[in-house]
Amino acid sequence: MRDVPRGRRPAMHGTLPLATPRLLLRRFSPADAPAMYTVWAGDAAVTRFLRWQPHKSAAETRSLLEAWAAQYACGGFYNWAVVRRADGMLMGAIGAVPAEDGAGLLEPGYALGRRYWGQGYATEALAAVVRYLFESEGQAALACCHAHENPASGRVMKKCGFRPVCNGVYTINTTVRPCPAAITC
Repeated sequence: MRDVPRGRRPAMHGTLPLATPRLLLRRFSPADAPAMYTVWAGDAAVTRFLRWQPHKSAAETRSLLEAWAAQYACGGFYNWAVVRRADGMLMGAIGAVPAEDGAGLLEPGYALGRRYWGQGYATEALAAVVRYLFESEGQAALACCHAHENPASGRVMKKCGFRPVCNGVYTINTTVRPCPAAITC
């Protein structure tokens, strides 16, 4: 865990733009709904290990993005669109929410469209978010977990400094599933 000066609370700037060599992480807008729905939110193969069901329509996706647009005004809301800098293509999402175990840690999560898997984009995006949450937001530690059936996500986490600490559980579509829980420091 990283030391946070006594009496200092983590900052709560929320979702600010972040850039990596290949990616731009930015806030979503409702105009992103058609691409988000087509690329990953409506794809059951992408969402099978996530904590929400695939969207049934671009209208459902737009409704979610409208809600997120309102939440960006709150400092503690972290949800970025993952955009490829070379062509402006919306590829996925990455965010951080309070961990399910209630320990007060933030838990990053991410989803990329299938055509972007295996190219290092998830690792690049997660590394940028981890750096931001530690350096700009003052987080002392972060938690992460992945489905046992999704070891690729575990490899992304490991590359970004997360280390296994225990086996935990999380809920996917109302089903409680085991997951290797990891923490970074």
